[in-house]
Amino acid sequence: MEKTLNPFNIKTLKQTALIGVLASQVMSVSAHADGLSPLVVTAGRIAENPANVSADTTVISREDIEASQANTVADILRTQAGIDVASNGGLGKSTSVFLRGGNSGHTLVLIDGVRVGSVTLGSFDWANISTADIERIEIVRGAQSSLYGADAMAGVIQIFTRSGKKGLQTQVFAEAGTYGTKSGGVSVQGGTDNGVTYALSADTLSTDGFSVAAVGTEADPYKRTTLSGRVGFQAGDADIALSVRNVTGTTDLDGFVFNSNTFAFDLGDILNYTQKTKQNVSSVKVVYPFSDTFESTLQVSRSTDDVVGTDPAPGSFNNSDFKTTIDQLTWQNHLDLNTTSVLFGLDVHKDNGKSTSAGFDETMTQQALFASFANNFDRIDINASVRYDKNSVSSNQSTYKLGSVFHANETFSVSANYGTGFKAPSINDLYYPASAFSAGNANLKPETSKGWDIGLNYKVQADVLSYNIGVVYFNTRYKDLIVWAPDANFFYSPSNVGEATTKGTELSASVRHTLGFIRANWTTLDATDDTTGLWLARRAQDSGSITLGTDVSGLHAEVQYQVVGKRFSDGANTQTLDAYNKTDLRMSYTVNNIWKVNFRAENLQDRVYEEVSGYAVAGRTTYLGVNANL
Repeated sequence: MEKTLNPFNIKTLKQTALIGVLASQVMSVSAHADGLSPLVVTAGRIAENPANVSADTTVISREDIEASQANTVADILRTQAGIDVASNGGLGKSTSVFLRGGNSGHTLVLIDGVRVGSVTLGSFDWANISTADIERIEIVRGAQSSLYGADAMAGVIQIFTRSGKKGLQTQVFAEAGTYGTKSGGVSVQGGTDNGVTYALSADTLSTDGFSVAAVGTEADPYKRTTLSGRVGFQAGDADIALSVRNVTGTTDLDGFVFNSNTFAFDLGDILNYTQKTKQNVSSVKVVYPFSDTFESTLQVSRSTDDVVGTDPAPGSFNNSDFKTTIDQLTWQNHLDLNTTSVLFGLDVHKDNGKSTSAGFDETMTQQALFASFANNFDRIDINASVRYDKNSVSSNQSTYKLGSVFHANETFSVSANYGTGFKAPSINDLYYPASAFSAGNANLKPETSKGWDIGLNYKVQADVLSYNIGVVYFNTRYKDLIVWAPDANFFYSPSNVGEATTKGTELSASVRHTLGFIRANWTTLDATDDTTGLWLARRAQDSGSITLGTDVSGLHAEVQYQVVGKRFSDGANTQTLDAYNKTDLRMSYTVNNIWKVNFRAENLQDRVYEEVSGYAVAGRTTYLGVNANL
């Protein structure tokens, strides 16, 4: 059997992947470009060869992002196996991601190792995440709480921003298209002879938009600005990185208005109702190699998520403000013993949520010890991890995970995983102030899960023809799910009464020839509420996509066909969302070593469909853009 890159050796990984700060600065090696697999960081909190990783993991490289021409990370996630995406009305509107049928709050989201999201809602809104400053995205499916703690019940999605390297590279882009949409930005990456690296990026997007309400007529515009920067340098043997990312977004919204004909509230136009969002991530990370086999990492970070809704109409209920602050400290130690890896550390984060409009200011602290072990044998790779989380406001939790990969030969492998997960109650769940209509519940327990998966993978790499075929079956059981439900007097309060099971199969295949490529995936999902037998909201029973593309004489062209099956918009299964399919076209032409022209057309058939009942989606759209590498 052909020997693979030792997934644990610190010195080798630094030389191979230019790891400047733990693994967050791994240089992504494109599988499309040279047949090598990109290193995987999130699955084990260290950089590893993906062939040795048991978890079902997808790495989306910078090359993939540029080829997609997507303006948002959510648009990239839409066509990934095992993921459902639901947007409340187009660009800049609330967007949720459901991984393997779990709730939107069951997937932990990290940006450069930093927790992000709303601790009041207990989930992350994907509406404002630009792709312009993103180096790569890693999706790890299945319970990962044994390494990452709360919220990682269905998996982890980690976003890595761009980092610098020696020399100077400058990229400028601009694009315009349907609905008066305009975007543009500039990014600069570089490095000096004495080891200082830097990456700076600024981009903006604005659109006149369309009505959020499917029956509305008033367009709801949106504008977003993203600024990010990273500086890395050495102090003695230590690698130090400073990073900051700031996003501001302003969008008009619609809402529920009283229908005098039906005496009910229907989704419709609301004039002058706006929402402003500010998201910030900042961190300092220090990596110190005590020896060739032992490395210690300390990261201190803060993320904030501020959302303010404003509606000047008299008596409006849409005026609100919610602010999240997450302060986190992570101390991680990695011991490399040739084919054996030992990881242990401390993870502490203090989550504060406050709202003037709702009238609360609450904090909860989670402290954890974690450890993992992995061993790379000749044909079998094994891994195990365990974590103990102490929560200041709810019961403590212990989680664990076991995984293994069996390499039958150079092309065929079998993987298996079993893990437990949990999610702590959100601040809204615990402390939302009592009123005549609702109240939080300070006695809530964490949600918990147990799940397993097994996968088969067949992969052949060759100069002319390469292909990869994979299939994964997964099964996860959720208990003590927190459900807000009314009592006999229609008073709403949360309690641990929910149970659910999600199971299904993810199929994926890719073929690359010197003349072109094909990528395809298909997911079948059974996601049911065990207490009612009803289907979980906004999860499709069947979904998938196929992409056909070619690269010829500077022209890159690809056609993507996406299918999303029948779903329900609500847990009561009264609002049916019909199945739909749509086709997107993307083309780019490299004029010379500086200029590249891009064109894309989305929803070519001009399909009318909904991701959330009552909310509109874009019709046929076209965009034309230009990129310059200076």
